[in-house]
Amino acid sequence: MAIELTNYLTNSWTHKKKVNGKIKLAVLAAGLGKRMDPLTVHHLPKPMFPLGGSVPMSEIWVRRAIKSGITDISMNLCVLSKTIKNYFRDGARFGANITYVEEDIPSGTLGGVCKQALGNKAKKVLKNETIPGIGEFKGTTIIAPSGDIVTNFDSELLEEMYDIHKKKGAAFTMVLSPVPWEKRGEFGTAELESPENVKGPISKSGKIVNFREKDPNSPSNLNNASIYMIEMDLLKTLDPLRTEVDPMLDESFYDFGKHVFPAMLGKLKYVKLPKDFLLWGIQYDGIWFDVGRKRDYLNVNKSFLDGKFELELSYEKFPWGYLGTNVAIDFSKVTIIPPVIIGNDCIIAPETTLGPYAVIGDGWTIERKACVSNSVLWKRYSYFPDNGDEISVNERKVDDMHQVRRGVTIDECIIVGGTIESDLHEKTVDVLQDGRTEILPIDYVPKGKRA
Repeated sequence: MAIELTNYLTNSWTHKKKVNGKIKLAVLAAGLGKRMDPLTVHHLPKPMFPLGGSVPMSEIWVRRAIKSGITDISMNLCVLSKTIKNYFRDGARFGANITYVEEDIPSGTLGGVCKQALGNKAKKVLKNETIPGIGEFKGTTIIAPSGDIVTNFDSELLEEMYDIHKKKGAAFTMVLSPVPWEKRGEFGTAELESPENVKGPISKSGKIVNFREKDPNSPSNLNNASIYMIEMDLLKTLDPLRTEVDPMLDESFYDFGKHVFPAMLGKLKYVKLPKDFLLWGIQYDGIWFDVGRKRDYLNVNKSFLDGKFELELSYEKFPWGYLGTNVAIDFSKVTIIPPVIIGNDCIIAPETTLGPYAVIGDGWTIERKACVSNSVLWKRYSYFPDNGDEISVNERKVDDMHQVRRGVTIDECIIVGGTIESDLHEKTVDVLQDGRTEILPIDYVPKGKRA
């Protein structure tokens, strides 16, 4: 048995252009997410972080692809890979075929896309790598977004990007999003040669003639938005050149920004590509978030509640926000300061104050006179101890009570679970295997390299 989507897919742009089957979505989801520690240690990888209380960030890209008629989807995985596989499974309920490439050690953006595109036909298998358990994609074009990018770059804009990409004969087209000039040093930025003006959210289109990785003095503020359209011919050329993810190597080659773009521009001394592959850029002026830090995660949830980007929630929508099912609440006895989300199976006691920007995930009990604002409280997820075993959601109910005690005030926090017994401001709260909570500053970042 299968879900029949023929009529739905017939109306998609890939079918109308007769390119269905020629395009694949390859989501980059294998980053370590160390700046999100401790959230990414025992609970969820970053692409699975919930938006609006329930929807994983990476699901936005899956739904966007299917709306475009693209049903061949893959993801590369590393930390807590079981959470992603358990959620998306084979993709059948979404109407897609979803496959996975698991990595013990992340192989960089180049390795992640090559292995998803070339599968078991990849020419390069590095130390600590296994041959991917999927076949080579037989189409022409890969769409590769990072799983932690949240944006309104929707199906219609993917179509427009595809049209530009093909019309210009580009081998690699990237979306560029303007960032404040003072933040150029935090991003990779690109310069366009005599860009053409385009109407709509895609405002400019042009050949990329220079790319600078995190240069505070870059002459451009057009940031690499980590949404790529890549031809298979280019990936087949790049794959044999791949190296391990080791910046100490004299001639490393594993990252789009650090290695591939300079090589395509003829500016990487130790790599000479056999032919000129056109690197193209399109400027996108719409909503774009790189959820790299915990404050970014809070801000993207706030932006959703402000209506700045679209997200389909299973909760019922009201003028003040969203409400789940089986919620015990007397609205005449609580204070709601919009916007607010209250998930399923919550208990909200009288005299509580929720909002603004309170995202209460499923299963929380908020006791009398407690106040929650500008914060995200996660629903209960499985827990993964250091040995890799899984403690299921049902088992976690014994130790993880999901309670905010009487009179407690919470503001600007991300809370995984536990029992919150004291006021918190700008904190990250982890709940440990035995139910104890660990409280860290919202800006806490562990020492050591990240990927």
